[in-house]
Amino acid sequence: MKRYSLTVFFLVLAIIFGFIAFFKGKINADYVTFLPGYTPGATLEQIENQDLRDLLNVSKKFSDGAQVVVIVHSEKTFFQSEEIMKVIDLQNELSKLEGIKTVLSVVNYAFKVSYFNGNTLSEKILEDPESRSFISKDGKYLLLNCILTPSDDQKPVLKRIDNILGDYQSLSPLVFGQVVINDHLFSEIIRQVLVYPSLMFVAILVVFWIQTRSLRASFLSLVIPLVATVIVYGFSALLKVELNVMTVMCVSFLLVIGSAYGLHFYNGVVRFGKDVRKKMFRPIFFSMFTTAVGFLSFLFVKITAFKQLGLMVSSGLALIFLILFTSGYELFYDEKKKYANTFSFKMNSGLFGKILIYIVLSICVISPFVLPKIEIGMDQASYFSKDSQVGRALKILTEKFSYREPVYIMVEKNTFFTVKDSENVKQILERLNSVNGVTSVQFPSSYPIPTLALLARVQPAVSYFVADGKTIRIVANITDEAYRQAGKVKRVLLEELKGYSEYKFTVASASFIVDQINSQILKSQLQSLITSLILIFISIIIAFKNLKFSTIVVIPVLLTAIFNFIFIYLMKLRLDIATSIVASILVGLVVDYSIHLAHDLKITKNISKSIENIGMPVLTNALGLIAGFLVMSLSRLALFRNVSILLVFGIAFGVSFTIFSQPLIMQRLVEKIEIGQVSFQRKDGNKK
Repeated sequence: MKRYSLTVFFLVLAIIFGFIAFFKGKINADYVTFLPGYTPGATLEQIENQDLRDLLNVSKKFSDGAQVVVIVHSEKTFFQSEEIMKVIDLQNELSKLEGIKTVLSVVNYAFKVSYFNGNTLSEKILEDPESRSFISKDGKYLLLNCILTPSDDQKPVLKRIDNILGDYQSLSPLVFGQVVINDHLFSEIIRQVLVYPSLMFVAILVVFWIQTRSLRASFLSLVIPLVATVIVYGFSALLKVELNVMTVMCVSFLLVIGSAYGLHFYNGVVRFGKDVRKKMFRPIFFSMFTTAVGFLSFLFVKITAFKQLGLMVSSGLALIFLILFTSGYELFYDEKKKYANTFSFKMNSGLFGKILIYIVLSICVISPFVLPKIEIGMDQASYFSKDSQVGRALKILTEKFSYREPVYIMVEKNTFFTVKDSENVKQILERLNSVNGVTSVQFPSSYPIPTLALLARVQPAVSYFVADGKTIRIVANITDEAYRQAGKVKRVLLEELKGYSEYKFTVASASFIVDQINSQILKSQLQSLITSLILIFISIIIAFKNLKFSTIVVIPVLLTAIFNFIFIYLMKLRLDIATSIVASILVGLVVDYSIHLAHDLKITKNISKSIENIGMPVLTNALGLIAGFLVMSLSRLALFRNVSILLVFGIAFGVSFTIFSQPLIMQRLVEKIEIGQVSFQRKDGNKK
């Protein structure tokens, strides 16, 4: 038992922090976690962001919360009595739900004339511009805008809405809104913590076993990162770090990346026996350190979620290293390698490496012409597949209603609104309708504002637009394209309102907040990537104490970073809050392969011998990473799928260039190194 004292210590530590993570951990799927200046645990009112404050101010003034859009469909049209009556029944049931303040639709909106006679809906409604936000041009789709009451937890009301919609499947109901997106993200975060890591564990275990033929060594290589992950999550929970769509990837990164260190350590045991800690300390340490540097570069980004992910993963990698060289030595040091059916590399042919170099150089030449075409911007709805509920709802909103996100224009006056003000408001509505990107404007302008102020006391549908005699709200619906340029749309709207100095305007929308986040993405990407490259290069110089040799070591790293953006372009992805982190991560991962090759080369002085020594461990490491990250591609969210696919392509490129092309570069540029040719063969001598 004394022999395994350190192992017992870390297991006990993991159990303690596991309980802390379970009882203290919090999940936050809201997009505001990506706002610069956001701190975990802070209320929305405490976040120093003017657009967020404006949105909260509008909601507070009108005593309403989030908005959920219910989309219903009829194979016929809603101009038929039986179809519209189904909608009436649904709307009545939704209106009675606890947590819903009011439901706006074609039935209760204050149009200039009444289009619903209590039994049928008139087709003349399609001629009214104000109807565009409620009914499609073909009359087959209707929107029910559910305004929720203010609440910190919207999940119960969403569940109640889903329960009611279950009784109206003939209307093919779909729900959409930020709270709906957050709810789906919450569920996916749970799967990222519990389901996908389990599948990753199995996938990597199989890959490692094929190379080592040691189930014990393969299993231990994966258990050590899991122990470190539990400790990191528990410690993060103590510091009130929330799990969001960014930090939840910590468990996947630690499991996939950290397991490689165990594999290298095991191969070191086979080669060096009890001297493994002395012989393998430098290559594994610098592999861990450079990868951690890639994540630590996120500390230079303003977005808190980036910083948290960087700290969690880098500290987790350091902990894996510590456990491996203490407890791991207790568990690994008497392992014996089983040679049957294992593989190794030998140098036989440099043709593939030369071809790869020519291809890479050609693509690098044209990259400046294609990389600027990459779209930049976060869109949480696009994280979902097109056949998901969110994807289908968004498609209907954009295609049938040219609608994506509401913009609220709150108009305040020091004195009570008069009939004359009503005329001014009509002019404002016309101006807003003319703005490029605005599809429709909602405000019951058919009645004087003083009359609306009276009606608002008894009609919830009117109170959505009129808070009191001095405050009204206009709703402008914007297109999907305008949503992606929300900051520009806001400036145009404010310009249109400049001529009405007698009023105070507050223009607010969730799209403005997302636009602010998007404005940080490219800057954050460049900051983290450049910082990680500089720190990694300095680390390699310190490790090898040779500028020329260190420069050659980082060549695959630089090329992998460039090709990451090539892959983003070819796959028609966006540089968003998720894909923006991939380049810095790949830089930290791919440099490991060069470090192991360079470290062994310093010992053998023979590139062929070094490829034979580290070729299979490095390739197995890469295959393990690829297998692990491929599991993430099973995610229901495009967010995690995109990250996983980019990591897979980047790792595949990086390891291929390191094994096949980098030796040819070293042959030319590094003195006193012998060079052979590459082949792939079994240990029994039979070529594969």
